[in-house]
Amino acid sequence: MRPKLEQLIDTLLIQMDSSRNKAKNNRPKPSITCYLENLGWVQYLKYDMNDYFEDSEFNCEIQLKQKLIQFERFDDDSMLSNWISASTGMYFEYTLLGMYVSHQSDGVPLIQSDHPLTKKPDLSIMKRHDFYTTGEMPHIFRLYEDLRAISKDRLNVGFPRWERGPLDMAIQLRGYEQFIDDTMKRPQFVHELMQYIIEERMRWWDAYCKHFNTKDRLAGIGDDWTYLPFISPSIFEEFVFPYYKKLEDYHGGIGWIHSCGSKVKFQKRLEELKGLGGHEINHWTNVEDAVANASPDKYLSISLINVDVQLVSQEQMVEDLVRVKNACKGRSYGITAAAIEKIHDDFEYDIRQVQIWLEVAKRVLRDGY
Repeated sequence: MRPKLEQLIDTLLIQMDSSRNKAKNNRPKPSITCYLENLGWVQYLKYDMNDYFEDSEFNCEIQLKQKLIQFERFDDDSMLSNWISASTGMYFEYTLLGMYVSHQSDGVPLIQSDHPLTKKPDLSIMKRHDFYTTGEMPHIFRLYEDLRAISKDRLNVGFPRWERGPLDMAIQLRGYEQFIDDTMKRPQFVHELMQYIIEERMRWWDAYCKHFNTKDRLAGIGDDWTYLPFISPSIFEEFVFPYYKKLEDYHGGIGWIHSCGSKVKFQKRLEELKGLGGHEINHWTNVEDAVANASPDKYLSISLINVDVQLVSQEQMVEDLVRVKNACKGRSYGITAAAIEKIHDDFEYDIRQVQIWLEVAKRVLRDGY
C-alpha cells in the first residue's frame, strides 16, 4: 500500500475523533450541508475518472482526500466518517440489464443508447442477470475486496446496492419517446417490462442478502424520470406506482424516493409507501407547493442548485433562505447546497461562495434572523 494511504487513514481517524467533528452531533436544527458533485471533485483534484474507477489504491486515496477536504473547507453539519464506497459509477444497475456504461475523463457517464430492446419491444431479447458475473459486478467485487484489503478493517467499505427504480431503467432501455409511445400503443408490454425489471432487482437483492448473510434489505428508489412534465399523473398511476408498491412489499418499506424534478403531484401517493420518512425537495421543485402537499410528520430534504449558491449575492441568499424558513415553519427539514462544481475561472471563488452561503444559512435559519 502507498505510504500516503496509511497517512490519510491516520489523519481521517484522528479528525473523526476531534472535538469539532463530535460537536456536529449537537448542532441545532435545521441541518445545513453542502457537497461537491463528482464532476466538481474531478475539477478540484484534477484526476481522470477512469483512473479513479480502475486503480483501487488511487480510488481509496481520492475518497479519503475528498472527506478530509470537505471537513476542512466546509463548516457544515456533515459528520466525518470512515465509510467509503466500492462504487464504479452511479449507473451500475444498467449493466445488469445488458446496457454498457463508460465515463469521460471528467466523470460524465456515457450510457449506451442502442440496446436491442430500444430497437424492438420484445422481452424475449432480455436475459436474467448473474449476481457475480453480469455487467459491472466483477469490477465491483474486485474493487470491494481491494478496498477492504487496503483499509485493513480501519475503514467501513460499502458495497453498492441496487436502488435504481423501474421507470428509470425502462426509459433507458426503450428511450423516452418510445416509452411514452409504448404506454399508449403497447400498455401490456410496458407492464411486462416493469415487472421484469423489478423481478431482476429482487433477484439481485436475494443474492446480495445470501452473499453477505444479512436480512437487511431496506432500500430506496432512484427514478430520475418520476416528475412532471415528463411523466403524467395518469402514467404514474398506471405504470409506475403499482411497481413501487410491489417493491415496498419485497423490501419491507421504501425509505426514500429520488427524482431529477418535481414530485409534488405524486407526493400524496408516495406517502402511502411504508418507511417513507420524508420528501426530497430538489431545486426544480416549488418549496411552498411541496410543503403544502407533504404530511406534517414528513422530513423535508431541500436542495439548492449550484447556480443559486455560486452566482448570487448575499442579499439574494438571505431572500432565498428566508423563503425556505417561512415555508417550513414548524416542520422538520434540512437544506443543502447541492452539486457544487467549477463555474468561475477560479474554483477558489466557487468554494468561497459556498462557505459564505453556509455562514448566511446558519444566521438566517438558526439565529432568529
